[in-house]
Amino acid sequence: MKFSVALLPLFLLVASAFALGKNSQNQTPIAWGMLSQNTGCVIFEEGRKTHGAFWGVAVTTKTSGKLTVIEAQNYTLEEKVYLETQENMDALMQRAQKDKVKYVKIPENYTQEQLENARTLCTQNQSQ
Repeated sequence: MKFSVALLPLFLLVASAFALGKNSQNQTPIAWGMLSQNTGCVIFEEGRKTHGAFWGVAVTTKTSGKLTVIEAQNYTLEEKVYLETQENMDALMQRAQKDKVKYVKIPENYTQEQLENARTLCTQNQSQ
């Protein structure tokens, strides 16, 4: 029992070191929607949106994901920012299937290389 208690701080230290290593510099773009035979493509920047409220002596915050349109190829979206709610993700997926659109998302603080990789993903398996 003492041995496992002594290992707990070491385990937490190693786990936090791995979490710190997951920055936006080493994240690859993620494609979703119509992955083949797509006619258009939208590149999103994935970020976080925080809502806060002050209740006298307490503060509450709610963080949710958001997708911001960076660029679109052969397709136009009316909105430029989408909150990552289940309803919005379902609507985007239905739209992708109906309009044959591929979506690619990259991290909020993306590099030029990540943007170029996202553009390359957009053109892969595209119908002519």
